[in-house]
Amino acid sequence: MESQLYDESSYNPFARLVRLNERMLQVGFQQIPLVELNLLAMADAYLRGQWLGGGGAERPLRSFGTERGIVPLTRVSGAAVPIKPRRAAEFARALGELAVRHSGGPEAVRQHAEYARALDVPLWMARRTAPGPHGPVTVTVDRLTTRVDVWSERAPLVRLRAPAGLSLHRKNPTRGLAITIGDQHAQLVVDTRGLFSPKVVTLRTDDQEWLLCMRNGHSSELLRNKQRVAVITKPPRSRGPRPLLPLAEVSYGPGQPVDQVVAHALAVSFGIGRHAGTVRFSDSPHQHLSATHRWEQPWFTGVGSCGGDSGPGAGGDGWGGGDGGGDGGGGDGGGGGDGGGGGG
Repeated sequence: MESQLYDESSYNPFARLVRLNERMLQVGFQQIPLVELNLLAMADAYLRGQWLGGGGAERPLRSFGTERGIVPLTRVSGAAVPIKPRRAAEFARALGELAVRHSGGPEAVRQHAEYARALDVPLWMARRTAPGPHGPVTVTVDRLTTRVDVWSERAPLVRLRAPAGLSLHRKNPTRGLAITIGDQHAQLVVDTRGLFSPKVVTLRTDDQEWLLCMRNGHSSELLRNKQRVAVITKPPRSRGPRPLLPLAEVSYGPGQPVDQVVAHALAVSFGIGRHAGTVRFSDSPHQHLSATHRWEQPWFTGVGSCGGDSGPGAGGDGWGGGDGGGDGGGGDGGGGGDGGGGGG
């Protein structure tokens, strides 16, 4: 029998006990493999004397008591799940030390944390990677706070935010979204005015213009300066025990390194195919919570394949309509719907 790093016991066979060993975390009857937890992000917070909670909020470790209390778990998807071990401080210490060991030790954790700070992309946000002709592309998205970061070694970093809040009104051409490509602010226009006219997302900088428009029911094409540089296809439904949902599939034509980061930034933010022009975010009440309240609440990202990864405002990576790359899409009436969906 594997030795327990933290253990609870009860005469009640239905008690929701918490147990931890080097391979598994058990909460009640649920067994959570450690590979489903974002141990690196938890280790970083632990080494700084903090504990990570929902949406990246932190609380000092010293705030934990010796009795039962809330201790959030951060999943590899970035979702946060609060649990209540009977000895909160002891459990947090055991899990924190384990997280540091499994992340390569304190020095390795600090190096990862420094790189994340240099990118200004926190460790708790799930990194999904896709191949590209100019090197791999890394994509992060948090649908509850309307945040996207996409980068590649040879391309400028693309960021999407909603600085004044997301707007899902069709008469607002930007939907309240702001995009930067490196140091440049890009002009974004979402054109869905006509019921039967093509739905187009336009992104402009001083010297470039990208258009994302429908190609067929399941794919869109990306044009730069009227030349096609990529075809973006909704991902297949997720199969097997993959902890993260797949990103959209991107086929590239002749282009530049910037095209691949723009392609993935638009692909993870807007609908594809027949849902071109829809916005895959929603105005969730979670994003208005203070850090104090956010820390102890469930936080959904929708990028994971487990049930605890999706919830109101962040369902199925914003696609809607099932657990994979289904036909549904986040609409201007609801953004990243509560339903399933998959991929980025």
